[in-house]
Amino acid sequence: MSETLDKQRQALHDAFFTDRDQELLEFLGQVGLEEQQQKQDALQRAAGVKDPEVLSRLEHLGVGPSAMTAFALLPLVRLAWADTKVSQGEFAALLKAAEEDGIVYGTPSYRLLSRWLDERPSESMIEAWIAYAGALSRELDEPSLEVLRQATIERAKRIAKASGGILGLGDKTSHDETNALLDLQRALTKQVGG
Repeated sequence: MSETLDKQRQALHDAFFTDRDQELLEFLGQVGLEEQQQKQDALQRAAGVKDPEVLSRLEHLGVGPSAMTAFALLPLVRLAWADTKVSQGEFAALLKAAEEDGIVYGTPSYRLLSRWLDERPSESMIEAWIAYAGALSRELDEPSLEVLRQATIERAKRIAKASGGILGLGDKTSHDETNALLDLQRALTKQVGG
């Protein structure tokens, strides 16, 4: 910030807030803290990660709740589409399982998941996800990456499994589903020299 701009900002602040406005300043500060906490809570829900250090690292990288929501949902959708179609029963079961995992009806996350289950994501979207995962893998330290990797993979497995075996996880994992899970694991692993 330039020195002139900084001085003007301080002058504006001083003109707006006198000593008697201290209560207002404290209120505005509290509102700012509450908004920050809401943002952190949204990021935590989207990432499926509770570790405050990992969440802090994601925030520092500029990863917000909306980006993390898309990032966390695409593997679920890719797994659902691994066998080239999503049946009505599978669709309903996946949405129900997603709700139980905190992706609640009426939220942008739920609408996004529903749309992606209705219309298969494009290859370019999957490639963008893989590129984003690679960038996160390079930027996060290994312990943080491991927490994010495990949360993402476990969420994908949990929601797929909760669909009543329609996706065939467990002993009935199809070749395509196995490949989708391996791709997810690879995308969230630091590359040697990366």
